[in-house]
Amino acid sequence: DLTHVASPLQLRPQCRRQTKSKSKQPAPAPFIPGSKPTQDAAPKKDTSAVLFDSRRLKFGIGQSLKKGMDLRRYDKWSRYVRWQRRRMILYQRLKVSPSIDQFSIALDKNNATSLFKLLRKYRPEDKAEKAARLKAAGEAKAAGAETKTKK
Repeated sequence: DLTHVASPLQLRPQCRRQTKSKSKQPAPAPFIPGSKPTQDAAPKKDTSAVLFDSRRLKFGIGQSLKKGMDLRRYDKWSRYVRWQRRRMILYQRLKVSPSIDQFSIALDKNNATSLFKLLRKYRPEDKAEKAARLKAAGEAKAAGAETKTKK
């Protein structure tokens, strides 16, 4: 039988919550409409001249801001600043293969000039060059000489 076992609160009475008795005065009488207010009641302030009621500030999310708070991070930055920041974040997050990444690095001037000289040999001909080539081929054919074609 476990009825004789004392509870933990009975063993340690200092754990019980001590309630403070406020004052020995009785509670004030309720207000009855039509009766005169007692002398203890404070006179009401004239609020007709006040435009806004004063309230305590709440500093929660989406509510009042603390005085002297640093608001620089809430400024609206210009569009090019936002774009270049987003571009840097994307470059940090994306995985780019080395075969594509080689084109993000520019060549120095010496290598660039030698590269352009090489590429100039293989660029396609424009209309004037084609007309000159065909005219020369036609003249050679009219003269009876054998013409060489690339095909």
